[in-house]
Amino acid sequence: MRDVFEKSPEFRRLLSGDQTADLLRIALEIAQDEQPRLDASRYDRLIDRFAERVRDRCPNGARTRHILGQINWVLFVEEGFRGNTEDYRDPRNSALNQVIDRKLGIPISLSIVYRAVAWRIGLELDGVNLPAHFMLRTGRDDETIFIDAFHQGKLLDREGCMRTVESVIGQPIPWREELFAPCTTSAVVTRMLLNLKSIHLQQGDFPEAVAVLQRLVALHPSDADHQRDLGMAAIATDRPGLAIEPFQNYLAIRPRADDSPTVLDLLRQARRDLSSRN
Repeated sequence: MRDVFEKSPEFRRLLSGDQTADLLRIALEIAQDEQPRLDASRYDRLIDRFAERVRDRCPNGARTRHILGQINWVLFVEEGFRGNTEDYRDPRNSALNQVIDRKLGIPISLSIVYRAVAWRIGLELDGVNLPAHFMLRTGRDDETIFIDAFHQGKLLDREGCMRTVESVIGQPIPWREELFAPCTTSAVVTRMLLNLKSIHLQQGDFPEAVAVLQRLVALHPSDADHQRDLGMAAIATDRPGLAIEPFQNYLAIRPRADDSPTVLDLLRQARRDLSSRN
């Protein structure tokens, strides 16, 4: 499976367990699945330019809130980035090059842009994998600041985060301190891919779904649902050879699942189809 990602060096780093892999680069590599000619270096340079403008306005020793305020000014006032409230499910909201070009995104994609700018000027931000609404954070304990990139970089405390999440979900959720914990690069990438998987499968975009599911299976090989769904998407795109291994894996993980007879039938058919083409 890893050979599939020959042109995704940062994603391969992540697969090897390196949580310091460049998140912006990984997001651009994911976008290249659908846009092979995408020039990732162009977007690196754009982020560099945003960061340089912020740096010029932050004296040595500037406080964190001052730096965040300058990032907000550059991204949301001067550049006009904003959350796409009109068409949240548009897959372009998750393609980093199009997010940067269109200045439109969802919480996680805008957070990746925001974080990349901050890191270039020495401010380390972590992702916060809140339910239904991804955010960023910096600082520790009671000094922690949360950043909502979907809402123009609004700065929040824990109570503000809960109010935002509850407004999205439409109901109260139990308070758990682990909700606010920093998350790994793998968790951020997984959330991006799950968003894309849901959108592509819902819209019947099976070739795009195959590429997303290959990454999810590589990251989470023991997840039976991803294995089965990759097999299904491969069948839908008339690629029986690609369907065989994930179907086998699904049956090995869930041999007594309610849908295992159906998956077994699909596996047999994929083998017959592949044999007839050889």
